[in-house]
Amino acid sequence: MQELPKHLDIDVAGGSLPVVVLGHEPTDRLPGLIVVPSIFGPARDLIERLSPFADRALIVVPDPFWRLGGGTIPYSDHQTALARLQGFDLATCTEDLRTALEWTRARCNGRVHGLGICFGGPFMLRFAAEGALAGVVTWHGSRMENFLASASQIACPLRLHFGSDDPISPPAAIEAIQAAFRNHPDASIVVHPGALHGFSHDGPSYDERACRAGLDALEELLSSPA
Repeated sequence: MQELPKHLDIDVAGGSLPVVVLGHEPTDRLPGLIVVPSIFGPARDLIERLSPFADRALIVVPDPFWRLGGGTIPYSDHQTALARLQGFDLATCTEDLRTALEWTRARCNGRVHGLGICFGGPFMLRFAAEGALAGVVTWHGSRMENFLASASQIACPLRLHFGSDDPISPPAAIEAIQAAFRNHPDASIVVHPGALHGFSHDGPSYDERACRAGLDALEELLSSPA
């Protein structure tokens, strides 16, 4: 029987960061996976898509917006979701997520991969540049072209997936990302024809082929040897 997700709290500066945990913890035989979700939060469809990987990794999904009330917002409610970014403290959120990453590392075999979705994409680049991640996957990462200053410091495998019809990551943005990682030894930047922003989200933007490819990329990294 598949283990149900656990809802735990991690001590961070000024409070407790809620996380959803999939898989047994602690484990010394499996890697970890830190997942930073979109501005809609740790949605049910995301947790369901990640559940099959619970036997491959200790999966930890923090709620980046817990200091603003947190929780999940329906994908149809863009206004409420975007309002989360008003007055948002990026530095504090980054420290919260870094704490969650190290919490994960202490409860797995020490190797932690990262999955960033929309809003979560740039955090993966930051943590990878710090040498904190063993591999990175992103699905329709937002504004990642603005976080390339440390691209040359990223050595871990990268699997970045975008939609060709994503207005938040238009062709010029994707070209900048491709240029930044042109000399990277193990970077795959995939643009899915016709896919929109949010192609992994249930609803009108969902694209089965793009979503499946993103999941396959995650499986590839989690199955790779140390």
